[in-house]
Amino acid sequence: MQLNVPMKRLAFVLALSAASLAQAASFSSTINVSLLAPGGITSDGVNIDPTPLDLVQSVSPSGQIVPGDGGAIGGFMLPLESITISGTSILVRVAEGASNGTTGYLGAGGQHARYVLDNLGVNGQTITGLAFSAFDNFAASGFIGVDNLPTLNNHNAIRLLSPHSLVLELDEIHFADRGQGQSNNFADFRIDIQTAPVPEPASGALALVGLLSLGLARKLHRN
Repeated sequence: MQLNVPMKRLAFVLALSAASLAQAASFSSTINVSLLAPGGITSDGVNIDPTPLDLVQSVSPSGQIVPGDGGAIGGFMLPLESITISGTSILVRVAEGASNGTTGYLGAGGQHARYVLDNLGVNGQTITGLAFSAFDNFAASGFIGVDNLPTLNNHNAIRLLSPHSLVLELDEIHFADRGQGQSNNFADFRIDIQTAPVPEPASGALALVGLLSLGLARKLHRN
């Protein structure tokens, strides 16, 4: 027996609700970005300013931190650098800041120089992990701007600290030489957040309605 008109309408409403729930995810609130260099900075690996660096700047769920934007980190960035939030991806461009092929940010006392992003959250989702790549322009293939990617992987230099926080260890990075001078060496890191859905009361009720309608349809079919 075919579904009657009211049952068809119910199926249509359920389909619309499912489509709404499947909309592209994005971060749900402002993200706090910290730039930490406990050992200070260097431009050549020898001459060091040991003053610890501890800067914090906030960025919206669809925003950017860029050089000269008036923020604490933006004001400290090199011209090529940026941090961009796109959906549940974090796009970080880091530039070579020292003639020894590093960022110039220094760790100390067992603490790495690093970016830390806090207050990560996605509505209806739990953050369970991340994946990252290092292709130019945050692409799926192409040139990689670091020459020690296996080391970054082995040292777990980009990782979750908690379900709401991640770290990128800046002093672990060694840049590939692009043959255009130190000031043109950079690396693009695309960090994609992995999530799992958290059932909400509304979605639970929707699932219950779906089960009840399925049972009713079967009963009508038997009749």
